[in-house]
Amino acid sequence: MINKIISSIIMLSVVFSQYWQPFHPQDLINHRNEIIDFKAIDNAARLREVEFIDRSVLTHEIIGYLPYWEYDHYPDLDYSLLTQLNFFSAELDSYGNIINDHNWNNLYIVDYVHERGVKIKLCATLFGESELTVLLSNPDNRQNAIANLLERVISKNADGVDIDFELLPNNQRDNLVLFMEELSEVFHENMEDPIITMATPAIDWSDAWDYNRLAQITDGLFIMGYNYFYGGSNIAGPVSPLGAYYYDLEYTMYDYISKTNNQLDKLILGLPYYGYDWPVQNNSQNSETIGYGVAKIYSQAELMSDIYGYNYNQDSHAPWFSYNYDNNWYQCWYDDSLSLANKYDYIKNLNIQGAGIWALGYDDGHDELWGAIYEKFTGSLIGDLNFDNQVNIFDIILLVSNILEDDDFYNASVDFNSDDIINIVDVIALVAIVLD
Repeated sequence: MINKIISSIIMLSVVFSQYWQPFHPQDLINHRNEIIDFKAIDNAARLREVEFIDRSVLTHEIIGYLPYWEYDHYPDLDYSLLTQLNFFSAELDSYGNIINDHNWNNLYIVDYVHERGVKIKLCATLFGESELTVLLSNPDNRQNAIANLLERVISKNADGVDIDFELLPNNQRDNLVLFMEELSEVFHENMEDPIITMATPAIDWSDAWDYNRLAQITDGLFIMGYNYFYGGSNIAGPVSPLGAYYYDLEYTMYDYISKTNNQLDKLILGLPYYGYDWPVQNNSQNSETIGYGVAKIYSQAELMSDIYGYNYNQDSHAPWFSYNYDNNWYQCWYDDSLSLANKYDYIKNLNIQGAGIWALGYDDGHDELWGAIYEKFTGSLIGDLNFDNQVNIFDIILLVSNILEDDDFYNASVDFNSDDIINIVDVIALVAIVLD
């Protein structure tokens, strides 16, 4: 009986993997023809004042992809809640040539991000079995790609590179490791402390990924924890389920942790700022689909939810809603601040490196998603009495004022000598922190 169950699971995996498609390549195709006025966006960004950002309040790495088609959003990102930004992308061909870097050499974003204390990497993309086979199996092609990427990164004084190779065939498993070893060696020879990361699949359908060796080589694996349910799914369901399904975030993270021999400090769980809207049979939860689902970014899905209603599936930690349009039923599943907050708790409990975002700009000005990051990934600063994420003269003034106005004043965050009394000793200690 157990063997039959295992065989059924394996068969289901093989069948499902033949139809399943990753999201990044499809998203790139969907925006292929968009024209971006990079110069106008950069000119406006240059007028922005640089505000002080205290990076010490973040407890984990927060890494977001910024696709070139969302470039107009980069001046408005909350850089206090980011540690790294991946510019998407420099598109490679099979021979290692960069065929489109989306104006990378002329962009102001690198300076803008650096001024706000965030690292920025250039993301390199190549998708498809045949394309990756030609690139990875040929030493000259590998070296050409590495040299071209290094030149682009150094020319803009960026901090490193992110490799996003998807639909990898299993016969290129070792060649991918070799490519990453060669890339790491060249980058470290030519840069001081380059950051090297990779986008890796939620599920390794064809056993093509050597997670253990790749984690050892890189500074982090950005696990694309989304598209479990995708445009071609037979039923509507959560894009990034935490529970309730055989293939979900729990399956993925158990798989990575076991296969990397607990290299927790190299794992970043990427989460979606998008969902899917499917035509379905009826308004019941997980209704069968009758057509291909359309991707909806968070701002679109949230607006639709305001119109059509809101449901939250506790088992998978995902919001969803159904609606009838022109006598046809549709069902949309996505992630919001509540579902993401629950997944951020999961990340914290796993004690991995951090969280990732696909994609920056998809919130389109909705601050609640930043709020979820702030709530889950910021620690309180000792001595920050006015809660502005800074410890400075204003906190000293406030501390002295509170002591003078109330003899019983007590705040554990400024009881530096742990004597349960707030007095001049604690003021002196706070002054020392500010001056340090």
